[in-house]
Amino acid sequence: MTEINWTDEAYESILSILGARTGLAFRAAQREATKIGIANAMKRSGVAESSAYAKLLVHDVEALENLIVELTVGETYFFREASQFEGIRREILPEILRRKGGWQKLRIWSAACASGEEPYSLAMLCHKQGLASQCEILATDISSEALSKARQATYRDWSLRGELQAEAKEYLRFDRGIYYVDEKIRRMVRFEFLNLAMDVYPSHVTSTEAMDLILCRNVLIYLSRSTIREVAQRFFQCLADGGWFITASGDPPIGDFAPFETTVTDFGVFYRKPTAAKTEAVVAPEAAWETNEPRDGLYGANSGNISQANRDSQSTAAINRDTRWDKDEAHAALARGDYARAVELSESHPNEPAACIIHVKSLANLSTEAAIRKCALFATRHPLSAELHYLHAVLLMEMNLDVEAVQAVQRVVFLDRSLALAHFLLGSILQRRGTLDGARRAFRNARDLAAARAPDEIVPLSEHETSRLLARAATNHLRAIDAALGATS
Repeated sequence: MTEINWTDEAYESILSILGARTGLAFRAAQREATKIGIANAMKRSGVAESSAYAKLLVHDVEALENLIVELTVGETYFFREASQFEGIRREILPEILRRKGGWQKLRIWSAACASGEEPYSLAMLCHKQGLASQCEILATDISSEALSKARQATYRDWSLRGELQAEAKEYLRFDRGIYYVDEKIRRMVRFEFLNLAMDVYPSHVTSTEAMDLILCRNVLIYLSRSTIREVAQRFFQCLADGGWFITASGDPPIGDFAPFETTVTDFGVFYRKPTAAKTEAVVAPEAAWETNEPRDGLYGANSGNISQANRDSQSTAAINRDTRWDKDEAHAALARGDYARAVELSESHPNEPAACIIHVKSLANLSTEAAIRKCALFATRHPLSAELHYLHAVLLMEMNLDVEAVQAVQRVVFLDRSLALAHFLLGSILQRRGTLDGARRAFRNARDLAAARAPDEIVPLSEHETSRLLARAATNHLRAIDAALGATS
């Protein structure tokens, strides 16, 4: 097949599908180059008619991935934009370590990682700084083909053309024209599929919450303005308090799309999520939510007696029985990233579990520590709310308080064993603590419960994750555990 039959209608339809599924946008001046890329993708799919190809893209995931590969510059190289990596080494990592304490985990995300040079560069940098045991590096991309190449971790000279190629070669083995990434560097990086325009993040399922550093470089230039705004707001939510976000020097600025602090350094322009100390003004006074119940432990003196606590909660519910609050407006404020407004709308209704949930979710984007305090208080007031206990567990895990997080998520499982996401969270915490047998059981439960639902059904407690996504994520964790244990599930 050598000739492609075009129609203007089909061309516009293809771009519309591409934009809806990926957020990619192409200017009129790029028309000819875009048509060449589409034609190459059509040949890979064995389709000659542009109208037929437009229909194929609606349901054929592989065809869509082939098109993405042809239309985006997926090539990169080790330590690309060397000045940014120098900024990470000299300013960002030291700041994170000072703020968090040297012993805590560092969570790093390479978004749109292409063939893997960027996340491996990050792993090399962290290893050289003596941080290998502390780093959790997630690398995601929309192209399964690129992820497959990244997992192979084999490269040629073209991937070492940057200023810091000597830094990379310290961790590469050369044999017959091919560079092989050192196994200790490979083990530091986990590769996963993620579509920035469509998938859910931040999310515990995709491990995209509470990040200390996110790199998303040479991607925003391909996205529409509306998609850039949405993606920027999501990345902001994915960061821990004080977390850093880095784009490429050629990417459009994002300061107008999300409430980042913009930091100009000798190494480039970096973005940062404000620390909790800078958001205290929007946090409601603790006294506004206090109860008269004693709080000897995490959940109070009577935390073990859920039935008694529930009766106490029911007996005081009349306080706000006639008080009305605008739930829809609060949800809308949370959805658009106006967290201070969402906190304000929900703060006067502690006897409404839905208000407490919105309050915690909003507050978590302003101050994780404040959100933990409030969530513990709300869980005492509403001990039968599985979602409040779940949120508490997630927040505790984000702060590396794993023992307390396990206790909180076990309360969720006690309340409702059918909640697949609770089992998944329990597995994640246990896996991080090295309790692999327990983690395996939890992930199996999560996988089986998710698989029992319709594939596109939204999982309870989730932020719109589907059963298919959760089952796939649980399966990936099981494979990793089995590899570590030398067994099969």
